[in-house]
Amino acid sequence: MKTNRSKTILVIILSLIAIAAIVAAIVMSVRNKSEDKQAAVAQTAESVVIDEDEVSKDRLLEDKYPEVNDLIKRYREALTNGDVDALKEIYNTTDNISNDVLASTSKIIEGYSNTVCYTKKGLEDNSYFVFIYDDLKISGINTPAPNLTIVYVKSEADGTYYIYRGERSAATSTYEYDAETTAYIKQLYQDEEVKDLMATVYQAKEAACAKDEALRNFIDGLASPSSDVTEETVEETGTDETAEDQSEETESETEEAI
Repeated sequence: MKTNRSKTILVIILSLIAIAAIVAAIVMSVRNKSEDKQAAVAQTAESVVIDEDEVSKDRLLEDKYPEVNDLIKRYREALTNGDVDALKEIYNTTDNISNDVLASTSKIIEGYSNTVCYTKKGLEDNSYFVFIYDDLKISGINTPAPNLTIVYVKSEADGTYYIYRGERSAATSTYEYDAETTAYIKQLYQDEEVKDLMATVYQAKEAACAKDEALRNFIDGLASPSSDVTEETVEETGTDETAEDQSEETESETEEAI
């Protein structure tokens, strides 16, 4: 039981920290239960055609929308403080969130600083894909870790913004984007401005590791996902899954949190 809880916490840390060489991939928060299902999801996403010109002419904007910045600020504070109620409001959900896992994660990632929000328009009116840059303060390590994550921000009818994680799958108890959203994110990672941003974050991360052996050792000690950008979600099932189930987090080739 204790081992499974520790592994769940490690999965969350991996979903929040950008640690790998910059390549064309986004880490998806879907843990498919079989290879057949993984192949079916990939095929469905590829069948959705996204206009590349529409993506490229939509400029990547820095700290453009104060309401989005405020949402992300509250989101970071909720993660830092392990505030379940605040996260429910930010996610616009009544679903259960594992307080134990969130609290354990907040002890390892002690804080976020120098946060910048880079936005691309979403698929709906008043929605945005937000690339969040932070410097992460990791427990026991002096040098902050440069980090880039992506979240999808939508708005309610009254204009209130929230982080949309997809729809909850009864089969996997995880949140999954539909094929159109997945395909759009895939296209975003081909955008030149997004690529430049990822390259900048990667260089900053390498520079930080070069001057702090503890940071380098921490990063090298983690199983490496294949992206310098992560799709950021906190696991909320609170279940005791096997190590094999937890290791099935799908890495979808696109070039991504938490």
